[in-house]
Amino acid sequence: MAHHQQFLDSLHASGQCPRAEPWRGNFSQFIEQVLAAEPGAPALLARNSHQYIWDMLRWSGAGHNAGDKGCAQPGSTLFSGELFGLDEALGRVAAYFQAAAAGSEVGRRLLLLLGPPSGGKSTLVILLKRGLEEYSRTDDGALYAIAGCPVHESPLHLLPHSLRGAFRDTYGVTAEGELCPHCRARLERQHGGDFLHMPVERLLLLEADRCGVGTYAPHDPATADMADLVGSVDLSKVAEVGDEGDPRAWSWSGAVYAASRGLLEMIEILKAKREFLQRTASSTEAPYW
Repeated sequence: MAHHQQFLDSLHASGQCPRAEPWRGNFSQFIEQVLAAEPGAPALLARNSHQYIWDMLRWSGAGHNAGDKGCAQPGSTLFSGELFGLDEALGRVAAYFQAAAAGSEVGRRLLLLLGPPSGGKSTLVILLKRGLEEYSRTDDGALYAIAGCPVHESPLHLLPHSLRGAFRDTYGVTAEGELCPHCRARLERQHGGDFLHMPVERLLLLEADRCGVGTYAPHDPATADMADLVGSVDLSKVAEVGDEGDPRAWSWSGAVYAASRGLLEMIEILKAKREFLQRTASSTEAPYW
């Protein structure tokens, strides 16, 4: 009965937890109401995928640093009760994200989890996914994206390069990245190039919605197709727009796009052909598993 009551208390506590508030507006409102709302907001909103996952690990591990002896490992709360005897491996995973978040070249490498069956690899990735989904619903983990963007890209990509120096001087962070072809076409066609009117919304990571968290498992590794990762030309749309090079003619349904801004798990990927792996390594900046 004691365990039953504890579970009921947990249910009630979960139901009373504050929910992430949706937000939607244009880029001008995003600058005024979100980015400039708090002194530390610009740095949080300018994070890349590695920095975001590292912050999630610190958040779930009570903020301890990986190098602090005698302290809990980052993500220890996230993994507790699920993974046992893997402290060294978990420490190496945390060290990877710590180095990548600091801007090291480590961030250009794919992170591979190797080990025997039932070694905890899949469980580790599943816990990371659920941690990202939960973290994105907190104030510190709030993410924003250009509404309708197939790769959920940061609104800061809208800033013209001529204004990025002033942005850095004003807010103390650097805006990096380019608009995807899809959003660049929308900007010109729908808003006449006026980036201040591009719609922006809060992004809640959720694998079930193919938003920021994804899984790729080729049916046959020997015949894995890049189209499953990065999409392909949609011939039905070519007839409408008249040009295969038009972003509107592209199918943005690949697993890489779904996992953009977050994490993509790739299962049994080492069984695929070398050519496929080489092209995969340069197709996205989101971490692979």
